[in-house]
Amino acid sequence: MSNSSYPVNIATREKVLKAATELGYTPNSLARSLRSQRSKLIAAIVGDNADPYFAEIMRGVEDVASEHGYLTIVCNSDRQPAKELHYLRTLRDYRADGVLFAGGALNEPSHAQRLEEVVNEMKSRGAAIITLAQHTLGVPSIQTDNFGGARAMTTRLLELGHRRIAFVAGPSNLTVANVRLQGYMAALVEAGLSLDPHLILTGNFDREGGQRAAHDIAQIPVEHRPTAIFAANDQTAFGVMLGLGEMGWRVPDAISVCGFGDLPMAQIVFPQLTTVSIPLRQLGRTGTLRLLAALRNEEIPPLEVLPTTVVERSSTAPYREAL
Repeated sequence: MSNSSYPVNIATREKVLKAATELGYTPNSLARSLRSQRSKLIAAIVGDNADPYFAEIMRGVEDVASEHGYLTIVCNSDRQPAKELHYLRTLRDYRADGVLFAGGALNEPSHAQRLEEVVNEMKSRGAAIITLAQHTLGVPSIQTDNFGGARAMTTRLLELGHRRIAFVAGPSNLTVANVRLQGYMAALVEAGLSLDPHLILTGNFDREGGQRAAHDIAQIPVEHRPTAIFAANDQTAFGVMLGLGEMGWRVPDAISVCGFGDLPMAQIVFPQLTTVSIPLRQLGRTGTLRLLAALRNEEIPPLEVLPTTVVERSSTAPYREAL
């Protein structure tokens, strides 16, 4: 029944399989897992399953997992260390075969150590752990070039003539958000520009944070106001454009706006969003393929970095003096 190499007479095998078909027999997954010590279950821990960023990654994960007979579950951590740790311990107890950390590391005191302890327990019994972003865990990682993408986008804004470029950051406790901020700052320094802390605004990787940032920018005196806004992710950029629209500011006539992620909605909003494109579905697929390879005890690279590209659309324009 399991297509094993155990020698069985061909005629007997055919009779058994025919009877199983006629009776509508299906193997008991729980019984199989007890025998094989494999649950055929993999999980992905995401920051926010309502975020289209994670939805795109999970589509890639699920496509590969289902092709190989694995069940996928999604654990929404809300970017809270305690919740992330709770999910990981639960997955350990349910003997999940593998875990994908779809979001970056949460920078909280002692959290990394507690996470590492559970990960080591899971690895000791044969589970595979992969991260899909910059992380503190010493496990194989598939990442996108967050630093390079942010630097390239900032450089493009500089090429368009913008010199006062605001950056709406992501959660301060999230490694990925900080890496994108570093890419933005690196491009300004390379261009010989000084960093203005007033142009780095607090965000939370959501539209509400983008709206608040837009209203904060409106309070900056005209002579110090930015001519372009770089949001740390697309959701924030959508919020920025919404907030600017509420105040009657036209994008990109009054101010240019760009994001990071290239979510499907980036081509639907008006104006269409200039953004850094990440191969999100490929990220999910590649991460899952590497996880399954690790479960087969195959050698996998400790680090793979997928490239990002700047996609220029109509939300950005060359700098021009305000009328």
